[in-house]
Amino acid sequence: MNKQVQIKNEELCLKVPKVFDWVTRESKFQVCLNLGKPFVATDQLCGNFMLECSSNINRLWHTDIVNVSGTISIFLEQGCSKSVDIFVNGSFAFSVGEGETRSRTVDSLRSLEVRCGNGTGFCIGRYCLNIHYQFKEICIPNQKSIIECHLTEIECMEVPQENGRRKETISSLNGVIVTLQEVILLKKGYISIEFKENGKLCKQVIPFEFIETVLLCAPNGTRIECEITAFRCFPIVRTQGNCTCIEIFVTICQSIESIADVIITFDGTICSPREDLNLTCE
Repeated sequence: MNKQVQIKNEELCLKVPKVFDWVTRESKFQVCLNLGKPFVATDQLCGNFMLECSSNINRLWHTDIVNVSGTISIFLEQGCSKSVDIFVNGSFAFSVGEGETRSRTVDSLRSLEVRCGNGTGFCIGRYCLNIHYQFKEICIPNQKSIIECHLTEIECMEVPQENGRRKETISSLNGVIVTLQEVILLKKGYISIEFKENGKLCKQVIPFEFIETVLLCAPNGTRIECEITAFRCFPIVRTQGNCTCIEIFVTICQSIESIADVIITFDGTICSPREDLNLTCE
């Protein structure tokens, strides 16, 4: 007689995230780009590379924006011929040896490329660029210019408080008294705008940063997760005398959660298979 499936009841534990509180919020803020003076935006870009050994030149980064300067840093962990060649704007700039980091500042930066060299295996390393976008030739839009704006980058993080999250007692909609925690959130990023003036496409990058607070059930041990779910912007050109600025009214929708990992237990069954019946199909 074939053995039947054996089943054993057992209490199991599982680590899962628990949502203590969850709110959606709409935030509004303004940023302004003054076109009466040069504008400089700074950004940092880092990445890893792992390329097969070859005499080919591989592009790591490039930009179509003019008036860009910055500092390039290259670290080589492993090289095909114990070094790699670095090319800036299509021309050889310097070599980096295995285990070394080299940096160079470039006034006009358009592209970054690497050549691993012949051999077997891979060249592995990391690059970082501290980039400065210098907008010296500024386009001036008129009142009829169609300006488009986009959210290019945003970061949402909690600002630590010296004595922990401040508690606040409030009355809920049904009259229940509850104690919540005040969470301070920092939002920062970049908004890009573009418009055409005299047939020329003009692009600008505008940084922004602001702080807001939200009340959540967020006791000690919880972490805050913030997700931007929607973005709207409305740019307006304002002119006063010889000064022109683009004022951008921004609205973002966000989902904010306080979460902690908890252990839950549940009754489960552990099964072992029965023997194969070795049946044949007719």
